[in-house]
Amino acid sequence: MSSLKFCGIWLDTKSAFVILLENNTIQTHSVDSDIEDYRAVGGARAKTPWGPMDTVSEKKYAERRKHQQQAYFDSIIELVKPVNRLYIFGPAEMKDKLQNVIAEQPWGRTIPIQVEAADKMTDPQKIAKTKSFFGV
Repeated sequence: MSSLKFCGIWLDTKSAFVILLENNTIQTHSVDSDIEDYRAVGGARAKTPWGPMDTVSEKKYAERRKHQQQAYFDSIIELVKPVNRLYIFGPAEMKDKLQNVIAEQPWGRTIPIQVEAADKMTDPQKIAKTKSFFGV
């Protein structure tokens, strides 16, 4: 008989902490993101009236961030592919974005995924919350 494998993921834009529970063993993995924290600042005005203006290309930075985010999610997904149930928690909207990416995967459509908001936590608190969620 195949054993059940549960996974808890705490994540934000900077890093993810993956907790894998199988039989009576716990494996943890840390995944750092390379997502840049970019805030656009306005362009510069030319010295001559009605002259050309340097603009900031937000589209370029948004596209770069999208690719960085996808690479971050791909590295998390590689760790969690063989799970039976998934619990994603953390601050902000990254947890919802990860849930959507996993739901698009063929294997992700067949597993139950629970998403919950959570504040910053220590690693032992993340492990305890995951164990409590799955009743281990």
